[in-house]
Amino acid sequence: ILINEKTNYDKGNLSKILNKKLKPSKSLLDSFEDSYGVDLVSFFDKNVKSVKNVTNASLTQFDSAYFKSVPFYNINVSAGDVVFLDDGFLENREPDDLMFIPKNIDADIAFPTYGHSMYPEISNGDRVAYKVIKDWSFFNYGMKYLIITAEQRMVKYLKKHEKEGYVLLESRNKDFEPIDMPISSIRAILQVRYIGKIEM
Repeated sequence: ILINEKTNYDKGNLSKILNKKLKPSKSLLDSFEDSYGVDLVSFFDKNVKSVKNVTNASLTQFDSAYFKSVPFYNINVSAGDVVFLDDGFLENREPDDLMFIPKNIDADIAFPTYGHSMYPEISNGDRVAYKVIKDWSFFNYGMKYLIITAEQRMVKYLKKHEKEGYVLLESRNKDFEPIDMPISSIRAILQVRYIGKIEM
C-alpha cells in the first residue's frame, strides 16, 4: 500500500513520520479513511464516533494494531549498480514512500520489482517488501529471494544444489531456465516477505 499515491499526502512529511520526527496529522488519517474506504475507529478508543473527531491520534498506535510501515524506495533493483545496499547509502536517502504490511511480517525495506520470471506470483512492477539476510551459514531453501551479483539482480526460488558451493535458482515462469549460481558470486540476498500487487 503506497500512501502518498492514494492520499496525495506529501511524501516528505511521510518520511518524517517514518523516522519519528513528525506526528501524523488529522488530515492524513482523514485521507487514509477516505482513500481506502476503511473505518479506522477500531484502531482507537471504542467511544470515538469517527476518526475525523480524533485530533491527536498517533500513527504508532494506528500501526501497532494490525500493520506496520516499512520504507519504500523507488529504485529498480532488477538492474543497475548495487550501491543502494552499501553501508550508509540508504541512511542518507529519504524513502520515497511508506509501504504498509501486516504487523507479523518481518521486513526491512521495499522496492518495485520488475521482470516476468516469477509471474504470476510476482508481476512486473509489483511492490515487494524484503528482509535483508545477513546470516549465510544456512539457507531456507524453497523460499523466494532477491539475489544480487556484481552484474545481475533476480528474484528466484532458492533451491539446494547437488554441487557444493552452489545454489539452484528457479523461476515460477517455466519459460525461464534454472540457474546454477556459485554462492561466492552472490553479493547480497534479500528474502521476499510480502508482495503488494499492482493493478495494471
